[in-house]
Parts: sequence; C-alpha cells; structure tokens
Amino acid sequence: MKGVLAAIVVMTCVAWCAGARAQVYRCMTSGGSVAYQDRPCAQGQRQTVVDVPSRAPPGDVPPPVATVATPPAADANAASPAVYVPPPSPLPVMYACVGAVNGKRYLTRSPPPPYLAPLGAMGWPPQTLSRAYGAPGGAGMSAPELSKPRIGGPRIAAGMTEVEDSCAPAPQAEVCAFVQREYDDNHRKLRMAVLPREQEPLQQREQELQDQLRNCR
Repeated sequence: MKGVLAAIVVMTCVAWCAGARAQVYRCMTSGGSVAYQDRPCAQGQRQTVVDVPSRAPPGDVPPPVATVATPPAADANAASPAVYVPPPSPLPVMYACVGAVNGKRYLTRSPPPPYLAPLGAMGWPPQTLSRAYGAPGGAGMSAPELSKPRIGGPRIAAGMTEVEDSCAPAPQAEVCAFVQREYDDNHRKLRMAVLPREQEPLQQREQELQDQLRNCR
C-alpha cells in the first residue's frame, strides 16, 4: 500500500511539473502487481487511465524544500578550549643544617641523629688538644691522632660528648639549586650512557627532575 501511494505521489509530481501530461497509466500484470507510469501499459497488462490535474488547485501551497542546516561559523574571538596541564611534582623536602663541630652549612634530606664529638673540638676543657688528649708525662699526640676519637669508657672520661647539628627547613631557592645540580649530573651520565638498560633509569630520573624544576621557574 505504501508503494502504491508513493507511486501516485511521484506521478502526480511528474504530471504537475510537465504541465502537458495530465494522465497517468495504472498497469496491472497477470500476477496482480500494480505500477503507475506516464506511458501506456505493455501488451497483456490491464490498463487504467488516471486523470491528474495539470496545475495545482487554487490555494494549494507546495511543500517547502528541505534545507540542510549549516553549523554557525567559528568565532575568531572565542576562547579556545583550555588544555589541562598537570601540576608539577613537589620539590623534595630538604633541611639546611649547621655542623655542631665545624660550623659548616650543608643540605640534607633528613636531619642527622646526635653523634659524638671530641670535647677539645667543642672548646672544653679550656686547654690545647695535645694537653687534653695526651698521655700524662708524654710528649702529646700528633695531629692525625687528634682526629680519632677514643673508644670505650664513659663519654666524659673518653674525652667525647654528644652533639647535634642545628637544622631547619631549607629555603626553596636552595632546594631548587640542589635539584638543578642533580639534574645536571644525571644529564651528564645520560649523555655518556650507551646501553639501553643504562639509559632507561637515567631518562626516567631526568623527567622526574625536570618536572620538579617546574616549581623553580
């Protein structure tokens, strides 16, 4: 049924547009199939002539022509979609320490535990190191021997005392300088590496350090 209606619509449009063709031929075969055409049916087919008006009746409005909606033009001033950039990896936690014995400043990842130091190096007792550590009646000790703490016995009796370096969180500038030195050293090793098994861990470490250095820009 749908095919018949479609054929009628098509033939109506043909007759409408042609103007002079005002008839449509309905052809039925011996098998019962029906076809509509603008020329007489073939021999052996049952033909029926259908009158079709050559012009549209008054007040008839043809259906609108289908149009394809075009997408709006891109606005040149419109902001481009933001690209997500992951935050950099945090810098390592570093501590700036001052040695209790030598007073030198250094950086470390964790403050060192208390350790033993010679009493003479800490300024006690108030006498020279040779007198403080030399054997009674002896000629004293040579300079190399002064760097070797005595072992055994109470700490005071052995001439040792427990000291602890003074440490505080390091400023970011010092941490950045530390990470930069590590990056330079790792990059030098990577350039000298030849085997893939040597290059892989160095490449991974270089990426980690580069990501940390993004905090220092």
